[in-house]
Amino acid sequence: MSGFPAMKVRPKSGREVFVGLEPKRTLQDFWIWAFSDLVGNTERGKLAEYIVAMAIGCDMETSSTWESFDILSSEGIKIEVKTSAYIQSWAQEKLSTIVFNIPETRGGVGREKEKKRQADVYVFCVLKHKDQQTIHPLDLSQWEFYVLATKTLNSVFGRQKTVRLNSLVSACKVAPCEYASLRNAIRKAYASEAARES
Repeated sequence: MSGFPAMKVRPKSGREVFVGLEPKRTLQDFWIWAFSDLVGNTERGKLAEYIVAMAIGCDMETSSTWESFDILSSEGIKIEVKTSAYIQSWAQEKLSTIVFNIPETRGGVGREKEKKRQADVYVFCVLKHKDQQTIHPLDLSQWEFYVLATKTLNSVFGRQKTVRLNSLVSACKVAPCEYASLRNAIRKAYASEAARES
């Protein structure tokens, strides 16, 4: 047993104050400074995880940063969330190609020997809006979701590290769903995963 077990993360309110800083600054001030660019890759990725967590009812917990998958549903479904967008926060000459990273990893914070895809289900989240002036990542109608059992991903793409959306759709015959259908799509993909194992 480690002398330093995993820390319990307690939700913050945003009103917490920096100690020894004048003028007074709160944790919310830091959040505004660090996380206002919701179109950028890093923040958009975390936002997509939260959107999926809301869909499956896990949004009242805190996000884990060290697990080998992104979200664990109440039913025990391990979910990996990937995101991409046509519009970026930097200057663009053209719309971005939708590409997702799907590498195999070592679980247990890198302690396992075997590399594999750790989740049961992948949710590929596309911020589909293509107008820079009206893009609004908090508008769920601007997103679409592609849900796939990991077994399907493995059988079609093997050890491939990235996949384009058009390849994902054509090779796996996966159709986009809206936010309202996301929870059922995840359960359906998980059921197909379980059926393959039995």
